Amino acid sequence: PAYLRRSIEFMGVNFAAYRAFLIGIALVITVILILALEYTRFGAQVRAAVDNQRMARGLGIDVDRAFMITFALGGGLAGLGGALAIEVIGLDHAFAFTYLVYVLIVVAVGGLGSIGGSLAAALVLGVSDMAGKYYFPWLGAFLIYLVMVALLMWRPAGLFGKR
Repeated sequence: PAYLRRSIEFMGVNFAAYRAFLIGIALVITVILILALEYTRFGAQVRAAVDNQRMARGLGIDVDRAFMITFALGGGLAGLGGALAIEVIGLDHAFAFTYLVYVLIVVAVGGLGSIGGSLAAALVLGVSDMAGKYYFPWLGAFLIYLVMVALLMWRPAGLFGKR
């Protein structure tokens, strides 16, 4: 829409309205996911099924159904993310392979089983990658790997890893 094609001035800096919209949507979805997984019965069932499937089945939790719903939700969110991001990064036949390494780095640095850790890792790695490309252009895209190694040496299970 036309209102998302303009720019917004915030503290003397101009931001694209669409990028601000994407940040807002991402924050809302992240908060909803964290609240749903931490404070609902379904979230407790998913956490129990991930931790110990046999015990969860013994307690009467339909583990297959919980995993199916979680997978469907993840697939839907991936589709939504792709549809929203297409305006910024475009569509390419190698789109998935281009960003797959970054996704794996974010999950590894954030810690398995932690949405908040993935969010923190994405922020740290994204800011350090862009700042590195701006301030240290001779390092190029290699700085993200240095930050990843440093963070994983400091916290081997990830920033907020549960295991």
